[in-house]
Amino acid sequence: MEDRMERLTCDYCSLPFRAPYKPAAGAKAFCCSGCAMASRLGIEGEQFPISPQLVFDLLFGFGVFNQFLLVLLAAALRRDGAAAGAGLCVTISALLGATSFLVALAWQWRSRWMQASDAIVFAVLAAPVAGGAVFGVRFHLVSGVAVAAVANLALVGWQGRGFLRRKWGRRK
Repeated sequence: MEDRMERLTCDYCSLPFRAPYKPAAGAKAFCCSGCAMASRLGIEGEQFPISPQLVFDLLFGFGVFNQFLLVLLAAALRRDGAAAGAGLCVTISALLGATSFLVALAWQWRSRWMQASDAIVFAVLAAPVAGGAVFGVRFHLVSGVAVAAVANLALVGWQGRGFLRRKWGRRK
């Protein structure tokens, strides 16, 4: 059986990979969506230009950070007997988590680098994020939004894997 997969080298991390296509002349080839997203940041050496990808990444990180912060605040308020304040923090955290997840999904889709592995990761992480949002808003369940926050943190790691692949690729 003849292998029809093209042997390419990622233009970001320099790791070899196989693709079912040969990129158009002058087009860059990336081994994963993480490398494609990291490449769009445009960070090379001392230069750190402001790009749409950078703005998105900063806002997504800010959302996930505040989601965790609100979970911790809700737990502290609940421990101190302020159930109403804790419930409000849980609700905001749940809504922030669901919004961050949906915006990340839309951004990934819009970038045209959504691969099958990305779709699987989003599908797997959708359950804890949706569950956290539902249980957080409906039952003010701190552990539910904590699980959703961890799922969004896993999504941060998934989307940032291009940086790790580049670091790993340079060691070889």
